[in-house]
Amino acid sequence: MTTASYRGLYINLDRSSARRERMDAQLASFGLQDRYSRFAAVDGASLHPARIKPGELGAFHSHMRALESAAKGGVPVHILEDDALLSGHVKPVIEDCIAARLLDRFDLVFTDTFIPPHLGMLKALKDAFDRCPISDQRILRLNDLQVLDLARENFSCLTSYIVSPNAFAKILVLYRAELANGASKPVDLFLRDCARDGRFTAGLLFPFVTSFDLADVAESTIAAGTAGSGPSVMTLAVLRYLFFVKRDVAYAQTCLDAATQKNRSPIDPHHGMIAQSLEFVLSADFQQF
Repeated sequence: MTTASYRGLYINLDRSSARRERMDAQLASFGLQDRYSRFAAVDGASLHPARIKPGELGAFHSHMRALESAAKGGVPVHILEDDALLSGHVKPVIEDCIAARLLDRFDLVFTDTFIPPHLGMLKALKDAFDRCPISDQRILRLNDLQVLDLARENFSCLTSYIVSPNAFAKILVLYRAELANGASKPVDLFLRDCARDGRFTAGLLFPFVTSFDLADVAESTIAAGTAGSGPSVMTLAVLRYLFFVKRDVAYAQTCLDAATQKNRSPIDPHHGMIAQSLEFVLSADFQQF
């Protein structure tokens, strides 16, 4: 299999120097510093007010302009947000995707996404995760992962995704039209709706070979004024992070305990029995019939 080329961009605000340093350190540790470069994010505070929050509008413009920059190169691009966590599997998996022509099938391929708390999906993902030959001594390749079609899925988050060069013009047309009409939703939800409507195709590599920093989640929810919903946000974040091939289970458990064991309402017996039943359904001992 021949090595196919791609380039990478990570989106980073000028004032977020700590995130920039952290991302540069990650890229250097995986030998990727020559392939990836920083793309200066658009500060939403500098834009005219819109129907979405300034930060969301800035992110929308940032992802669009990053893609505009990448389109000049004519090769696949891996776009990251600056809170992304990488693994040593990223480069070989992306190169496999390109060589296997997966980017002819999908316009966008995600390496991480939001996980809805639906029991059927969680059981399928848990089974798939357990079958993946994850090891510190072995680099994963595309054949080790599952490729899922996101056309009908409730995906969100743009922490890490690959864009086919065949799709550059298509995605940019969608971005520009939405912004010209006044963006009505964050960019990740806009792309989700476009995929559902068949305006482009999106795939997902699973398990996740990239993730995000859990510590940033707590900080960002408080900064955004959503401290009241913080435990719910953190719980969903942990759920997503647990499917990362390099997850830190002990740290995730600490975050989950902090989110779910503090100021909980008493659980009635009915609730407890439902939770016990669902836990067994999720286990490998449960047999479908």
